[in-house]
Amino acid sequence: MILSGENVEPSVIEEAAMRSSLIQQIVVIGQDQRRLGAIIVPNREEVSLEAKKLMSSSSSIQETEAVKKILREELRKWTWDCSFQVNGPVLVVEEAFTVDNGLMTPTMKVKRDQVSSLYRHQIEELYK
Repeated sequence: MILSGENVEPSVIEEAAMRSSLIQQIVVIGQDQRRLGAIIVPNREEVSLEAKKLMSSSSSIQETEAVKKILREELRKWTWDCSFQVNGPVLVVEEAFTVDNGLMTPTMKVKRDQVSSLYRHQIEELYK
């Protein structure tokens, strides 16, 4: 539920976003905030190619910011028809969510609580 009191079903947003070839994994965060955010594991190779293109056309943008900008655009593109959109902060992480690191169940479902707990401090900083 976001602060407006409306219930958010994050899996709908996540499934829509996962249609992007640039997003490997995503967890929607901020259900208790004013804006929804996301923790994204990008498809590193494809995002890097897109970031290089963006950086060549805009010399003032750094790779980290280029990656975030590209991923935000992908989120808008793939989730525009969802009831809620991710219009808050985005945390880009390198390590994929796996069964071995405890962030997925054996049936390949992301353990949202463990992911949020692992990145709790970064999430708090994003929402300051």
